[in-house]
Amino acid sequence: MTHRLLSVAIATAFLSFAPVSGFATASPAPAVDVRGVDHVGINVPDVEAASRFFADTFGFVPVTEMRDIPVDAGFRRTFHMHDDAKVKSIRMLRAGDGANIELFQYDSPHASREQPFYDDIGASHIALYTDDIDKAVASLRAKGIKVLTDPIRMTQGPAAGNTWVYFLTPWGSKMELVSYPQGQAGEAAAGVRLWRAPVKAGPVSLDRTVVDEVVTHYVAMLNDTNADNRAKTIDRYYTDDTVFNDPEGLIEGKRGLNDLVGKLQAANRGFRFRLVGPATIQNGSVRVKWTFGPVAQPAKISGEDILTLADGKIASTIVFLDPAPQDKARSNP
Repeated sequence: MTHRLLSVAIATAFLSFAPVSGFATASPAPAVDVRGVDHVGINVPDVEAASRFFADTFGFVPVTEMRDIPVDAGFRRTFHMHDDAKVKSIRMLRAGDGANIELFQYDSPHASREQPFYDDIGASHIALYTDDIDKAVASLRAKGIKVLTDPIRMTQGPAAGNTWVYFLTPWGSKMELVSYPQGQAGEAAAGVRLWRAPVKAGPVSLDRTVVDEVVTHYVAMLNDTNADNRAKTIDRYYTDDTVFNDPEGLIEGKRGLNDLVGKLQAANRGFRFRLVGPATIQNGSVRVKWTFGPVAQPAKISGEDILTLADGKIASTIVFLDPAPQDKARSNP
């Protein structure tokens, strides 16, 4: 009941907004020709955990990453950073058909760990568009994610047609879900169309038999110490422009993948990859849980790979490593 009353109060407050029709009038050419918003940057306490949250919850895909970036005192002054701050990681995520999201992780003992108040000048948020906001909210709540209210539906005024709701990420940042499949009333008065999602293709159907075959040869290739044999498997089960994205960097193409696996094996002699349960199919992707280690310690390293398939071949691979035991101990004193 409290959520419903709050939703009504907030929605009513927005009804007094007038269409900003003046924004649509002719104006001088802009000083900078901007094509759109490329990315939004946010600070997170743990890039790996944040990436997994965005991948598991929304299907966002990590693309590039820079680690342990050297910055000097002059750089810190220019960018208004604490004197002892270190840049641990910057990772870019592809976020559906909208702007990219850039995650920053710092090692900065004097940086605030508190979330800003909603009305602070430095506060900001990201809104994610979804076609079915009620289904999305139910999914968030089922995953234990805190949703601040029920969806707030705008029925009058220029924002009529818009439905929105805020939720909290695991690290406490506010984010928003929005949905206005029929547009918003104020668009016509302003003469400007707000963002629209491209027409969405139907869900990708992955055949279980094909998935099992691909995953079996995927793991076999990772364990094959013969480069020529690996090349044959890669040629059969990977696309020509396949992308392999793991914490060490981004590898493109079949040859680069074969070289990477060879280096991994050389650095970890006697280690083998082992599947943990069957692969799962989710949102058109294949999720493969694994362990990696020697016979005496088969689960020394563990993680999960997310594969996307195209015509029965692996088009991309994203590797997520589970925290090492010592890292878990540090995060749970």
